[in-house]
Amino acid sequence: MMTIGILGAGKMAQMLVPKLVSGGHRVIISNSRGAQSLQPLIQQLGSGVTAADPQQMLAEVDVVILATPWEKTPAAIAAAGSWAGKVVIDATNNRRGPRPEDLIDIGDQGSSEVIAKLVPEASVVKTFNYEPIPIFAAGLPAEGDSGAIFFSGDDTQAKEKVAQLIRDLGGEPIDAGSLAEGGKLHGMGGSLSLKLKLLAPKEAKVLLSSVR
Repeated sequence: MMTIGILGAGKMAQMLVPKLVSGGHRVIISNSRGAQSLQPLIQQLGSGVTAADPQQMLAEVDVVILATPWEKTPAAIAAAGSWAGKVVIDATNNRRGPRPEDLIDIGDQGSSEVIAKLVPEASVVKTFNYEPIPIFAAGLPAEGDSGAIFFSGDDTQAKEKVAQLIRDLGGEPIDAGSLAEGGKLHGMGGSLSLKLKLLAPKEAKVLLSSVR
């Protein structure tokens, strides 16, 4: 069992919390408005999840899922305190909405490369970012031959921890490579993104080989 923190309490967090709890994990969610503001959501989500201020959450966990809106992410990270030694699952994307014009220009770097610079003492692994949230909601745990989940990062131990978490959620982890290379492949608009379903593991591996 892991104790997993989630920074951000929007649709991504609300989708993941029941799945994480069902997978045997304890979850602490936090947001910029404070733990008291999350009490109605905690009651809705049920047992296995608690609320805390970002600083308290960060102090109690080893793994943090970053699920904040892109433009609020730098301030949210800074307000939480020290990220040293944490595994950060980056589920963010550089956009403010679903339309093409909502994409936020960050140059030729991947969005997780930007995040990694904000948490230089943490190990960033990117996943849960490349399909609309309802696709992950419907596809985990997987039924039949599906449930491939792409992830990428540079720290081997962090990636092993995230891969196990994906398995605990009923998915099949597919290593897309480094944070720079893999993160761009399954960043929004990347070759691995927006298939509007969770691929079968064999299908995902074939696709990954074809775009490298």
